[in-house]
Amino acid sequence: MPGLILIPTDSERTPIESALNFAPQGWSIHTIGFGVIAAGIETAHLIATRHPERVVLAGIAGLFASSPNPSVKVGDAIWFDSIAIDGIGIGQGDAFIDASQLGWKWNSHDTGDGRIRCHPPGPSSPAMLLTVCSGSADPADAQRRSLRFPEAIGEDMEAFAVAYACQSAGIPISVVRGFSNIAGRRDKTEWRIDQALAGVANQLQTIIDGHFE
Repeated sequence: MPGLILIPTDSERTPIESALNFAPQGWSIHTIGFGVIAAGIETAHLIATRHPERVVLAGIAGLFASSPNPSVKVGDAIWFDSIAIDGIGIGQGDAFIDASQLGWKWNSHDTGDGRIRCHPPGPSSPAMLLTVCSGSADPADAQRRSLRFPEAIGEDMEAFAVAYACQSAGIPISVVRGFSNIAGRRDKTEWRIDQALAGVANQLQTIIDGHFE
C-alpha cells in the first residue's frame, strides 16, 4: 500500500474525498476518529495492517490569531513541518506546566523540544501545528497556548498522535490542515469550513498527482 490518507471525521472526509481524483491502487482513504486517543489508536492499527509507505493526515484546524505567519488566513490550507502537543504536564490554564519544563521525557522519541518532524511535499515555509486534547474555548485560552508555543500557527486535535504512531513505525508523515476558524472564536458564522476543506483537497491532489515526491 503506497499511501494512506487519514481524515479524522466523516464530515471532513466526505467533501475532501468527493473533490479528489485518485487511483485506488495508489492511495487509500480512511476515517480515523476525533481526538488524540481515537486517531492514534486507529493510525497504529492501519499501519500494522496496511503497511503503507507513507501517511498523509488531512482535515481542518483552528488558526491562532497571533500566528507567526500573518499571511495565512482563515480558509487557507497549508502543510506543516513539525507537530507539538499541549496539555501533557500538570495543572490547568495559567497554572499549567509542560512536561518538558518539568524535565519529564515521557516518550521514547523525545527530540528535546517535544516536537515530531513532518515531511511536507515540495518547498514550504516553516510551520508548526499544535495538537490539543480540547480546543480553545475562548480567545484567552488560545492566547495562553500561543504564548507557550509561539511558533505554532494553529491547533488541531489529532496530528501529534498520528505523527507519533508513524514515527514509531518508521513511516514518513505529512500533515495538511485547512483553517476553518480563528482558534477560540466559537461563533460559527465566522467559520469557513467549506473553503478550508476545498483548500485541503487542492493540496492533496498535488501529492496524489505526483507533482511532489
